[in-house]
Amino acid sequence: MKSMLVQSAPRMIRGAVLVFVLTLVLAAPALAGGRAETATAPQRPLVVVQSAEPPGLDPSLHREGPTYNVTINIFDSLLRKTPDGRNVPALAESFEREGDRAWVFRLRQGVTFHNGEPLTAEAVKFSIDRIFDPALESRRGNDLRWMRNVQVIDDLTIRIEAEEPFALAEHYFSELQIIPPQHIAEVGNEAFNAAPVGTGPFRFVRWDRGNRIVLERNDNYWRTAIEIPELEFRFIDSASSRVATLLAGEADLIADPPITARTQIEQNPNTVFATATGTRVMFVGLDAVQESPVSDPRVRRAMNYAIDNDAIVSSLLFGLAEATTAHLTPADFGYTSAVSPFPYDPTRARALLAEAGYPNGFSVTMDITSGRYINDVAVAEAIAGYLETVGITVNIEVFEFGAFNGRLFGKQTSPMYLVGWGNPLFDAAYIWDFTARSGSLLRSIENPAIDTLLAQARTTTDQSVRERAFHQVKPLIREAAPSIFLYKQPVLFGMSNRLVWEPRSDEFLDMSYASFR
Repeated sequence: MKSMLVQSAPRMIRGAVLVFVLTLVLAAPALAGGRAETATAPQRPLVVVQSAEPPGLDPSLHREGPTYNVTINIFDSLLRKTPDGRNVPALAESFEREGDRAWVFRLRQGVTFHNGEPLTAEAVKFSIDRIFDPALESRRGNDLRWMRNVQVIDDLTIRIEAEEPFALAEHYFSELQIIPPQHIAEVGNEAFNAAPVGTGPFRFVRWDRGNRIVLERNDNYWRTAIEIPELEFRFIDSASSRVATLLAGEADLIADPPITARTQIEQNPNTVFATATGTRVMFVGLDAVQESPVSDPRVRRAMNYAIDNDAIVSSLLFGLAEATTAHLTPADFGYTSAVSPFPYDPTRARALLAEAGYPNGFSVTMDITSGRYINDVAVAEAIAGYLETVGITVNIEVFEFGAFNGRLFGKQTSPMYLVGWGNPLFDAAYIWDFTARSGSLLRSIENPAIDTLLAQARTTTDQSVRERAFHQVKPLIREAAPSIFLYKQPVLFGMSNRLVWEPRSDEFLDMSYASFR
């Protein structure tokens, strides 16, 4: 069956290229001047440009991608995730398991926060307890809900116990950024959210809201000598403007450049186009809890049948993305080829809509961001076009990333929302915990059979038991269709050739191992 996207995508792509070329033409004087200046000017900071500005920098409150890219350079965790995905000791110089549900961490001696406050087991306990403080209204409690008891053994030893065996605990230890209790008591939560203090490779200097966050090297960093003296994060939501900034010599690293800009970046003698296999799962979340047409699973399946996902991947992601089946690809633990993706079948979609009581379709709103994900607006428009052909009118509402995130975490989205969710563990439990579990953050579905199987996989470390549970639950998740299943987007970066740094598949912008040529 011919896809409407195959017919319309070239027009959309030509439009994107035209906008991009116009941007480069307007920026041409800066491009020439920028290259000439860099030859004689003193070394400037390492400048990283991403699409969205963090809503705040308190790691007890925020874990969004754009926020974590900054805080991973300010804070450390008990464990550290290496670029190849291993969890290794960090602030904890060692740890051991006690049975199948407790861990004892021994902290490094002599580590201090940027303000001179010593790292202690009390600071680790405070970092955990604070997340559960109702007065803080943290969004991170879901991440740590498996914890039962945190016990300080001595100044440098802490024991953390889980409610039950938890397969993904070490991952969460690698993202639990440790904060200074004395400093927060002195300055308060609001001030800390705006000007954080950690133990990490860079110290916070200032935040020019709407423009940049400036960090400086921590010369007393415990782990390694940091080569970059100053690190600056800038925020530009326009993808073509990010590219123009790179080509002008004003940035060293830009996140998510348009795929259509690859040739321009590669042909510039001062820049390179870098890619890596991604972990970010793109999907349209469908609110199955609040009463609306999409609360009917037949409607949700119809929406999946109505979308030609392969055409979206080939035409708008240029074949660099990988289509998912129930959020998974073959690289993910828990994947099984026995469950096939929804084929493109608008006839079947119309039949399901009629069966659900919507023979003439309906209208629905979809929330999206602009520039946060690769070609996100074009992808949203293509999805709306496909659904239009089966009678569903989609009204697209574009939000700034901070506002979008507030709606998402506050469970205030429209019935549809286009979002990307990282799965850095390549593990089904991580993505399904957010998208398919009853009461999950994303307000998707409520299905006791799915919950039981997910609990089995989550509460054992026996990989054969986990895999069997995943294989049993995957067809149930496909049938429940909590999302319009799309693809894993690739990791794309534009880089100046003076920067020595390797992209990570988890997209984290850890600049502690960056250097200049």
